[in-house]
Amino acid sequence: MKPSILEHIVCPTCRSDFKLLTKSKLKNEIKEGTLICVKCKDKFKITKGIPRFVVDLTKDFVRTEMAFSAKWKNHHRNHHAKDWVNWQKNWFLERFDWKSIGQFNTFLKSVDFAYKKYGTSSNIHFIQADIRQLPFRKTFFDYIFSDQVLHHTKNTSTSFKYLTKFLAKSGFISIYVYNKKAPIREYVDDYIRKRTVKMSVRECTEFSKDMAYLGRTLSKLRKKITIPRDIPLLGVKAGTYDIQRFVYWNFLKCFWDESDNFQRSVGVNFDWYYPKFAYRHTVSEVKKWFRDAKLKITTLKEIESGISVTGRKKS
Repeated sequence: MKPSILEHIVCPTCRSDFKLLTKSKLKNEIKEGTLICVKCKDKFKITKGIPRFVVDLTKDFVRTEMAFSAKWKNHHRNHHAKDWVNWQKNWFLERFDWKSIGQFNTFLKSVDFAYKKYGTSSNIHFIQADIRQLPFRKTFFDYIFSDQVLHHTKNTSTSFKYLTKFLAKSGFISIYVYNKKAPIREYVDDYIRKRTVKMSVRECTEFSKDMAYLGRTLSKLRKKITIPRDIPLLGVKAGTYDIQRFVYWNFLKCFWDESDNFQRSVGVNFDWYYPKFAYRHTVSEVKKWFRDAKLKITTLKEIESGISVTGRKKS
């Protein structure tokens, strides 16, 4: 943690300033220490260079946090591979209509992995906090980017509303949330997840392997299916589909990575089946969030997997 961040953060409990106690330091980075609120005296540890503000210890919140910690512990190498990083960058540019990504390297890592790689950068700060109880002053950010996060909170809508309070006038916010799928896929998702969210990490990993094997088997068929006309009741649109993708989007999440990376496929399936919260939304819902927050939508793109939106706060 860089001491300069103290100018920008406040106690998430009472919004007061902090007193810093340093235990160990390496050059300009505080590696271990404690932040103590000058008013309410709440204490927040600094460990491995990162101030930790997560205060929600309820079972559901902890399970969701564990899900992504387990994912990055077991699958981070596959998600750091050059082909996957390049694909994610291009996907980001396409979804949010950016022309280039410049120095904005992918931060699709847990905070500890990100800190190890970028922690020494002079213009980057890392913290670990609850998105519903942030340690920042209101109207602090010129730009907020929340990609594939909000739908994993207790309530996507209220989490988004809370986040916008930290946006400066004329500031931008970009989000990506899961899109609602075809009705049978939605039913199957709910049926399976009702069971998988009660599994241990090991049990859900094994199930995620089963889904990867199924996805691979369907993919290896290399067959196409043509639907001659829309089937509105099933949410199926006319067209020609790869059989694996047809099953995937309309009936069952059984992800298979096109580069034939088994562990990466397991990680993506685990990412869906283990977290306690994984809400899906419609475009009309998302538009209402922005409208209610008095944000003007500047870009909106809907694909099968999700909805990407950027909005600007009125000046």
